[in-house]
Amino acid sequence: MKKVFSIAHITLLCIGLWLWSLACSSTEQSPSASELPYTIATENYAVLAEKALTYQSDFDWEGCADLLSDDVQYFLPESSRPLVGKAAVLAYWRNEPQRVHLQSWQFSHFNHIPVHSHQALPFSGVAGVYVISMFRGELRYVDGHTRTLNLNCCLHFNAQKRIDRWYCYYEHHLMTPTLITFKTITL
Repeated sequence: MKKVFSIAHITLLCIGLWLWSLACSSTEQSPSASELPYTIATENYAVLAEKALTYQSDFDWEGCADLLSDDVQYFLPESSRPLVGKAAVLAYWRNEPQRVHLQSWQFSHFNHIPVHSHQALPFSGVAGVYVISMFRGELRYVDGHTRTLNLNCCLHFNAQKRIDRWYCYYEHHLMTPTLITFKTITL
């Protein structure tokens, strides 16, 4: 005896396949990149951030200056007011080693997270590419003692791929009191 598929069988099969396809497909649309508040930026920005930090640790102010915008703002952890302008930032950096009696510092163990913010961030007021950097700094003072610190910074890059915001996050008081204590003990 031959089995014949009736219209009812075919209809039930089609309805079953349709329900199965609905169950397997996602009803939630994934947002496009333009709708997301953040996306990962290209690795080129992480390379630029590490280059700027390396220039800074080598006291190569001219090399670092090439990566800064003319209107850069440098935010220190101990101050709510930034240094504004390339000349002011470079003058501060040139003076800082003598001020804290720093002979050298070497940065290592870099971790960079390049992020493109599609919306202006509350702390900076600007959207665009930020690189959040975590790294270790070994500071060697003129009197010979050393200190190792975990450091963080956040750099914002303008459309010309120049740093126009530089935020430092470290315990600045950890750099100087050790020197004062050490000098007090050794005098």
